[in-house]
Amino acid sequence: MNLKIAYVKERSFTRGTYYWLMFMIDHYQSVRSMLKIDYESFIIIQTVVSHFLHSMNKDEDGDWNRMWELVTDEKAKDNLSKSRLISSSISLVTGLPKETVRRKILELNNKKILVLDEKKGLRLGEKFEIFHKKFTQRSTLKVSEMLNKWDKIGALEFMLNVNKRQIPATVKALGKTLKFEREIYK
Repeated sequence: MNLKIAYVKERSFTRGTYYWLMFMIDHYQSVRSMLKIDYESFIIIQTVVSHFLHSMNKDEDGDWNRMWELVTDEKAKDNLSKSRLISSSISLVTGLPKETVRRKILELNNKKILVLDEKKGLRLGEKFEIFHKKFTQRSTLKVSEMLNKWDKIGALEFMLNVNKRQIPATVKALGKTLKFEREIYK
């Protein structure tokens, strides 16, 4: 590889990292300003959303509109909630203390963003769509912006094709982390 190509790849990596960090900072700020909640509550909500989407994706390939239809359809939510999501599962997945998860779920339940149902587990609440839709729209646009910047500077190609030799200092630690995560989710 000639020196010029190596320089472009290094430069695209650091610029891509900058765009990633700016996205993360913006994302954190928008959780606080748009949703008006702390980041731990946000992560709990995202865990419930991921459970919902995982269940939805088993049954159908939904698009943007179908996802929001299902969020507000109680019968659909019943069908999608075959496997119960409970607070201890959220604690396990997120690493948050059980008491913190329990307390924050109660707050989100009181706001009707999440529903804590003894029989059906945690589900998206009646005010979830109003609470989360504009944030989701904005976040989707921000991800698109970042990916387009990455594409323009070559960072997207690098990320799509990155291999262990290109980031040797992290490979050993990353391998251990991925192995640990695979064992947890078996």
